[in-house]
Amino acid sequence: MSEALKNSRINSMGTSSIGRLILQFSVPAIISMLVEALYNIVDRYFVGQGVGYLGIGGITICFPIVLFISAMSMIIGVGSNTLFAIRLGEKKYEQASIIMNHGFMLLVIMAVAAFVLGESFMSPILRLLGASDELMPYASSYMRIVLCGVLFQTITPGMNHFIRSMGHPKTAMFRVMIGAGTNVILDWLFIMVFKWGIQGAAWATVLSQLVGSIFVMQFFLKKSTPIKFRTRYMKLKFVYVRKIFILGLPPSVMQISASLMNAILAKSLTTYGSTYTFKGGLVGGDMAISAFGILNSIATVVLFPVLGFVHGMQPIIGYNYGARLFNRVRETMKIALLYSTSFVLTAYAILQWNCEFFIAPFAAGDERLLEIAAWGLRIFMGAMFMIPLGMTAGSFFQGTGKAGRSLFLNACRQIILFIPFLLIMPHFFGLKGVFIAQPIADTGAAILGLTLMKLEMRKMPLT
Repeated sequence: MSEALKNSRINSMGTSSIGRLILQFSVPAIISMLVEALYNIVDRYFVGQGVGYLGIGGITICFPIVLFISAMSMIIGVGSNTLFAIRLGEKKYEQASIIMNHGFMLLVIMAVAAFVLGESFMSPILRLLGASDELMPYASSYMRIVLCGVLFQTITPGMNHFIRSMGHPKTAMFRVMIGAGTNVILDWLFIMVFKWGIQGAAWATVLSQLVGSIFVMQFFLKKSTPIKFRTRYMKLKFVYVRKIFILGLPPSVMQISASLMNAILAKSLTTYGSTYTFKGGLVGGDMAISAFGILNSIATVVLFPVLGFVHGMQPIIGYNYGARLFNRVRETMKIALLYSTSFVLTAYAILQWNCEFFIAPFAAGDERLLEIAAWGLRIFMGAMFMIPLGMTAGSFFQGTGKAGRSLFLNACRQIILFIPFLLIMPHFFGLKGVFIAQPIADTGAAILGLTLMKLEMRKMPLT
């Protein structure tokens, strides 16, 4: 195994130029995350066209559940991959193999648990999230089918992290793209041609994730893969499981918090949307949820590439930190802050100028839905240019193994800051207050993250 590793591209992370490495690793990761965002967008677009706003509302109600499952996968995938990258930098290849195999086994166990719990408590969970009698048939039909593919939903992103860390970011990107391309085709076929409605969207998602996971697993079965599956390494040991969860929890707090945030949002949208007057008429709870589903899809198109960018640079940070090449860590962070902020500033200007253009395809001619979604998007994403600053700081602490600080930063934006404001602001501003909470939290988290990252970098010796 060590000879294969010596001849692999892994060691280039400590020798190649930082700019080149960031392009090599982050561009495929950005494309992968952008493609992943298409899973949400394509579903909502075709459902909006083929089912209507109640279908979009049904998917939106299910979104916190999907996010929570994704967060559990991220804990394992990112946690094991962070430790994996550090061990590669330290040249401890056998430990790296054990960690990767532990990560795979934990992903399988987590998927089985998610399926059993989800199917057992589906109806009460959806009611708790704010599903009305009108939305319930759409939400339950969609979620029950999606849960059938939960194993594929976890394996593809979870194991793709290891493909990137072994020096194959383009391979990881293409495997995600295959699944997303399949999803687009099947959505069109099942919803627009076969007229399967919300169930068609669910089956398209499951089958596309199956295709993606097959291609991901195929990578680890090739002879040329430097670190492969080993059944003897899949027997779980507490020392590795504990470390994986400790390192994986901080970045996953964003996803877990996003799940909780979306759950509270759905309930708040139902409550305050039913009493809020916009342009002379009541918004309505179901309409407010559908509008948020649209604006959230557009937001993911902007923010998922940034998330992909910081995920792409994480192996570079982990490897060079493990190799004690601290100047390369600093250079990586400077480039990351510049690129991510520039991208989001451009997207922010475009959305504030004409977000109606991007919302119209989802609204499918419903002018009321278009107006409410555009109004909400401009408020909700009011400080989106601050988000990459907090994301990059959290990724820095994650890549360097500072799990506690990474956990704190990721918790700040969604739990410590956002949720309290989400509970308080609607009492003063009604439905508008639901959307105002996010930009306040984004600003506070960015300022805190940059401050802590600057202090930590001062502790690293010059190399």
